[in-house]
Formats: sequence, C-alpha cells, structure tokens
Amino acid sequence: MTRSVKLDDQLVNNAEKITGLSDAAAVEEALRILVKNHELGQKVEEMRGIGWHGRHHNSPSFESLAKEFRALTASRDHTPSEVLMREGRDER
Repeated sequence: MTRSVKLDDQLVNNAEKITGLSDAAAVEEALRILVKNHELGQKVEEMRGIGWHGRHHNSPSFESLAKEFRALTASRDHTPSEVLMREGRDER
C-alpha cells in the first residue's frame, strides 16, 4: 500500500544509517517494532495479578503452609535423625 507522509529528514537519515535500510524499509521496520511492543505490553497487562500477590490470590500464611506440609509428609517414613528430634521434643 502506498502512502504519502511527511517525515523528519534528519530522523529518516539517522534510521537509514543505523539500519542500513532504505527510507521506506526503515519506516516499515519501525512500524513493525511499534506494533510488536504494543502487543507485548497488552500481554504483560493481561498477566497482571497472576500469583500470590495479585488481585486474585492471597499470600498464604506460615501456619497454612506448615499445615499443608505436615499433611503431605505425615504418611512417609521418618529418617533416624527426624525420629531422634521428635523424641527429644517429646522429652521437653
């Protein structure tokens, strides 16, 4: 598609020097980058709020994490050092 636009000559010359592209190709590349950056910004914005500290989740408390950990490890065999630590805790 052919368009007629007035561009700053110095800006176009700098773009040609930097990229090694013709004026039309440099403008086209700049537009591609502009669109890609906008799309990336939208994707980042869509991801906002994901995770514990986002608007959809609460940060778990230490107590809730410890309870979950105890439930996950309750049925496994304990190592000898864990057995000794439990015995020592029971004596106190």
